[in-house]
Amino acid sequence: MKPSLSQIEAFYWIAQLGGFHNAAAFLNLTQPTVSLRIRSLEAALGARLFERAGRQIRLTSEGVALLPRAERMMNLAEEFTSGRTTLDPLRGQLRLGAPDSFGLACLPDLLRTLREQYPELSVALTIDNSTVLSQRLNERTLDIAFLADPQVEAHIRTESLGTMQHAWVASPQLRLPRIVTPADLAEHDVLTNPMPSNLMRMVQSWFATNGLHPARVSTCNSLSVILRLAAAGAGIALLPTAILPTESKSGSLRVLRTQPEVPRQRFFAAYLIEKAGPGVRAVLATARQVIAQSSLLA
Repeated sequence: MKPSLSQIEAFYWIAQLGGFHNAAAFLNLTQPTVSLRIRSLEAALGARLFERAGRQIRLTSEGVALLPRAERMMNLAEEFTSGRTTLDPLRGQLRLGAPDSFGLACLPDLLRTLREQYPELSVALTIDNSTVLSQRLNERTLDIAFLADPQVEAHIRTESLGTMQHAWVASPQLRLPRIVTPADLAEHDVLTNPMPSNLMRMVQSWFATNGLHPARVSTCNSLSVILRLAAAGAGIALLPTAILPTESKSGSLRVLRTQPEVPRQRFFAAYLIEKAGPGVRAVLATARQVIAQSSLLA
């Protein structure tokens, strides 16, 4: 007996969502129905596809080998039922999220390229900090987001894109030492994103390496405004280095050498698993090209 598409679909979503119960809920089926499909698929293939590890399940070596083929079949089924072809995988509205750093460094080129390649696509854009973007993904109000250190649930897939460098910056007017420590900056006004944000946590963690807290913290949800305020001498800021070139080259902003160094931040693409397919792959491929041509990530 040959495997059926419904059996392969059950296998694919169990693997993606981490369990029979999650897959059954997503497919709007009972768990016994999903279990029966997997038993039938295993019988047709003559191989076990899942094994239990405590309360969790994981793919066997045969399951790992089958998953890429199952994903290709799901993508083909999506194209067949939607009438799409791989030449034009993006139509309708894409709900896209990104933080300010990605917006300033990469978003203009990304949107321009997508518009040229997929003229039927419209984008509903959300610019916010990575914590809020994670929440939006978990709530299924975004299709895909580019963000730092995502905190996401089982129905979200993440792909690492690289790491982002941050640096403390200040106006030369402040006459700070050549190499600064948390003690040197603790009494200055700190400009950063409000909580909950990764940037605020990075600020707090850096000062905590010396057991300190900044005396005064002013918050703003726009990195470009924070950048201008820091250049004007209104305070110091921890910012992605990718958004600094113009100000640092003009001399209006000094990039500080610090002890300890600021750890690099991991950056990801994250998207709803049920949206996986040619469209998402096209967006990710375009984003990787744009990022490679920018200074956003290493």
